Amino acid sequence: MEFFQEEEEEHPEQKGCCAFLTVQYYQPYFNVSEDDVIDRIKASFLPFRRDFHERVAGNPDLWGPLWISATIIFLITAVANINQMNFEGQTTYSVDYVPQSAALLYCISFGTPVILTIVMKILGSDIRFFHTLCLYGYSMSILMPITILCVIRNSYVQWCLVGYGMISSSSFLIMGMRKILGDLEQAKRYIIVGIVLAMQFSLYLLYKLVFFKVIEKNSTE
Repeated sequence: MEFFQEEEEEHPEQKGCCAFLTVQYYQPYFNVSEDDVIDRIKASFLPFRRDFHERVAGNPDLWGPLWISATIIFLITAVANINQMNFEGQTTYSVDYVPQSAALLYCISFGTPVILTIVMKILGSDIRFFHTLCLYGYSMSILMPITILCVIRNSYVQWCLVGYGMISSSSFLIMGMRKILGDLEQAKRYIIVGIVLAMQFSLYLLYKLVFFKVIEKNSTE
């Protein structure tokens, strides 16, 4: 568990081969205030700002990413049901979107940082897993306003929103890792950027096709 061993080095009070299985191990990553989380979310809406890495470098958190994902799950469920009521005459509230959106968001928001960290470690970077997890979690905050705006019953508008979200979140991730990427060779940087773009494209494409496909189907009738 190289990832967790490095985090133990950063927090020397958390020692032991099974330290990552304890609640105490994760406490430092929830040691942020509400104002800190709000400031970080605001900063994530400006993907080309260069100071987000400095904001979280000494204190990456998991509270913000967890809250963001939970909020997006609620918004997807609400907006998707509103759209189905408008287009299909559905009169009951479906909770099927909750497990679907939770599986998609939490798998990608955890799986992508794992993949990125492993690849970057192989390529010689000293990036830390929880820093990547924090960065990726905040990159998803753009999905909150996008999901709300997807209540607009126009497929072209929704595709534009999804496209903007993919570009914004990808730019935010790349800018957030710019210092780490700068230490790698050019070819290695392209590999990391390619992975980021591919994962973001997959996330936003699934987001549109799985949760808002009813809009496209009915708008063409």
